[in-house]
Amino acid sequence: MSQIIKLRKGFDIKLVGKAEKKMSGTPQPELFAVKPSDFIGIQRPKLIVEMGQNVKAGTPLLFDKKAESIIYCSPVSGEIVDIIRGEKRKLLEVRILADKEIEYENFNKYSVSEILNLTKEEAINQLLIG
Repeated sequence: MSQIIKLRKGFDIKLVGKAEKKMSGTPQPELFAVKPSDFIGIQRPKLIVEMGQNVKAGTPLLFDKKAESIIYCSPVSGEIVDIIRGEKRKLLEVRILADKEIEYENFNKYSVSEILNLTKEEAINQLLIG
């Protein structure tokens, strides 16, 4: 029978040497999927893009019919290769074939002093619409 040891304040394993300071990259997948069911609170997603359309990272893909000001954007740049729908044409998934080099949408950039001078309405509008 094994003995159970409970640690209360951690345990320091004395090892000789140090870990190598090396970052390893992970390969980027070719196909990305945006699933409305992964987003909490979205009830009736409405698609903005069409199949075959090229998008950049940050391009609006869909929005919720109940809250039209909240827009869900593309995580990568590439081409919309598939739109999967379920029963009653419910949107299940939008698949994007990613580019090798990710391109981003251009949004307004603010300096620290400009951010401090923004009104609440301007800041919310910038976050929602871009």
